[in-house]
Amino acid sequence: MYDKQNTNLIIFMPQIYRMTRSLLFFVCCTFTVFSLQGQVSQQHNTREDMLTILLEGGSSGKVNLEVDSLLVANYYKLLSQNKKVTGVPGYRIRIFSESGLGAKEEQQRVRARFVSDFPGVDAYHKYDEPFFKVYVGDCRTRSQALKLQDRIQKQFPNSFIVPDYVNIRSPE
Repeated sequence: MYDKQNTNLIIFMPQIYRMTRSLLFFVCCTFTVFSLQGQVSQQHNTREDMLTILLEGGSSGKVNLEVDSLLVANYYKLLSQNKKVTGVPGYRIRIFSESGLGAKEEQQRVRARFVSDFPGVDAYHKYDEPFFKVYVGDCRTRSQALKLQDRIQKQFPNSFIVPDYVNIRSPE
């Protein structure tokens, strides 16, 4: 008995193998070319952003880019905002937040008390109108923040975790 489906499958398998091998070769070559171009452009254009490079015609002068002026303005606005952000996303614990008469002095007392009770944990004071606030810790993960909150819960029972940009300490 002759089975036509199995014959087609046997003939088709080597073609799939060759196509897969060719596709893999193409992807590897493309990745290599783009990574080399990225390295070269990083070496030559360390101060310029990608939009400026593209608008000026690229390094080879073969790019013609038409961009709406509002898009360009928003792009540069986002770049300037990102330059202002220091640190990385993480968590801090707010231990104080008050407004009114004497709030600033109380903020300073709470911060000083925390620093003396918990040496080695950074404390930050901030004024978000009309509130004077004290934040503590530089926790990269929520679990680190929970551990710190457990440590300080007795002295500061109204503390809670807030997302914030935190400073990274260099290993000593």
